[in-house]
Amino acid sequence: MSDTVLKAISMRPGVTKDQTTYMAEGGWVDCNKIRFRASRPEKLGGWVGETVSQYTNEENTNFTGVARAIHSWTDLSSKKYFAVGSAEKVELFFEGQIYDITPSRGEVTLTDAVTVTIGSSEVVITDVLHGALEGDWIYVVSQEHPVFGITLSGAYQIIEVIDDDSYVINMGLSGFSSAFSSAFGSGAASESTPFSSAFAPLEFGGHESGEVVIRYYLQNGAQSNGNLTGWSGGTWDTPGLADGGYGMPRAGVGGLNLRQWSFDNWGEDLIACMREGKLYQWDATSGPTVELQEIAGAPEQNLFVLVSQPSRHLISFGCNEHSSLTFDPLIIRWAEQETLTDWTITSTNTAGEYRLPKGNKIIGAVQTRAEILVFTETDVYSMRYIGGNDIFEFTPMGTNISIASQHAAIDLNGVIYWMGIDNFYVYDGVVRILPSTLDKYIFHQNGDGLLDLDQKEKTFCGINKEFNELWWLYQKEGDEEIGNYIKYNFEEQVWDFGTINRTVWLDKGTFPKPYALDSYGKLYVHEVGKDDDSRPMDAYITSAYFDIDDGDELVFLDKIVPDVRLAANRNIEITVYAKKYPHPNAEIVTKGPYYFGDTSGKVSVRSRGRQVAVKFQASATGSDFEIGKMRVSFQSDGGR
Repeated sequence: MSDTVLKAISMRPGVTKDQTTYMAEGGWVDCNKIRFRASRPEKLGGWVGETVSQYTNEENTNFTGVARAIHSWTDLSSKKYFAVGSAEKVELFFEGQIYDITPSRGEVTLTDAVTVTIGSSEVVITDVLHGALEGDWIYVVSQEHPVFGITLSGAYQIIEVIDDDSYVINMGLSGFSSAFSSAFGSGAASESTPFSSAFAPLEFGGHESGEVVIRYYLQNGAQSNGNLTGWSGGTWDTPGLADGGYGMPRAGVGGLNLRQWSFDNWGEDLIACMREGKLYQWDATSGPTVELQEIAGAPEQNLFVLVSQPSRHLISFGCNEHSSLTFDPLIIRWAEQETLTDWTITSTNTAGEYRLPKGNKIIGAVQTRAEILVFTETDVYSMRYIGGNDIFEFTPMGTNISIASQHAAIDLNGVIYWMGIDNFYVYDGVVRILPSTLDKYIFHQNGDGLLDLDQKEKTFCGINKEFNELWWLYQKEGDEEIGNYIKYNFEEQVWDFGTINRTVWLDKGTFPKPYALDSYGKLYVHEVGKDDDSRPMDAYITSAYFDIDDGDELVFLDKIVPDVRLAANRNIEITVYAKKYPHPNAEIVTKGPYYFGDTSGKVSVRSRGRQVAVKFQASATGSDFEIGKMRVSFQSDGGR
């Protein structure tokens, strides 16, 4: 038998799922947490949790709810901000702290409305026809008299709605303990006796709190799309449930829509819109402790908002008609140029409106160089500022074109990319399908990463310009929240994919590194180190099957000589898969993993087959890799 010979294996950049693992020979077919740079696959950059705290609660280091929108900017004195919108709140990040700027729906002054029961950390608030839902937030501005030592102050979440006139909040353990100390003295219970056990039998209660001023934040929205329960669903008389209950009808057709936000800037101020809600402004000169304020004169209902550039019109997409005030999801209205509050259309100003002729509702819009691209669920329009009597010109740019969500599109140097429900698309003056090697993975029914169409509105597109990458964060079918990404290197025009718990992404620019939030509200700084917040990051890439000696004969593989750059004193795991036949269900013989170090020269293998695939994986802290060419050493092992 002759000596083994070395064969060089060159690999194309990018990962494909649109071919079988044999047809994709010369490429990569599976991966997680990798990127391509100069055509070579390498491990993704790491991330660390950012040190933050709530302005009113140093113990809370997370944002509230699941983030669906994020926006950054710098004010006139070079102070840096970003805003985050969730189903529960709008919060501002400024100088390492989180400020609650959620708009309120009203403020009430109540008398003797606080009821406390000894032995419980729960507090009952009585407010006739309060209109609150379970999970909503309130802010206690002031309380005239303490009740058993309890003086409520600050933000509280409603944990139960008793009826239309009362609800329950939890003051927390610290408030519970200090209340008993104040009312009965610090010696009321020993350190070894739980406070609730010591006083539960007493069952004292009281509610002589005097005047209490309570501010109600906007009612919580839905975290996910769902179905409304309707008149006969759920249990009888349950007013506090956001999805209804028996005897508690809910308005709306077509299900429960998740809460979305849109943000833009009016100079140094923030403009915000809750989907199907009002328009709000946060004034930078008022400081971060001041909440969003309703913009007077603006439409009552709006799908989303942006500020046109360079004409500086505040534009609402999907809103109330000017003449009838009827909500129309295809109406586009804009205020007088350089104003926020003048929405009245006259012959002497530039306020106006236009109804898109096709589609059922406007899904999204993106500002690019000289126009705004507007998306319905089926069509795309160009909106250009032309001045004169018409102000804006609307031009159809394509039909039978989809977009996954309000945040699924992004502008990149005058070119707009977006994800639909069946394809990826690009607009550079003409709408085109963006060729992808992952269509079957994400869009086809049997795809491993199939997009959950019921939750497609969660899809979020972010950019990482340092590495020429567009990220689409999305929820896979069968999951409860976003946990997957599709990534496109727009310079090398190659694709890859993986898993990650991130719901929004903010590229560096205002801040020196990219920021992203997970579904628990934790903030991460990306492209820092090579680990998952000090934990190992499981990164890997697997080649397609390639023929050994043209696949004519069975061969014996005894050595792999990788061209791999590794971190000092770290290994990469190499696994070899061999097959006799290319059929997808043919038997696979797995060898390894073998550990290849930064000073290693080769990997000794004993494997037989006609086709071979190789997997490179790093799963230890501090690991890193970059893969170039590899060579395999083999010799003939017979034709059968």
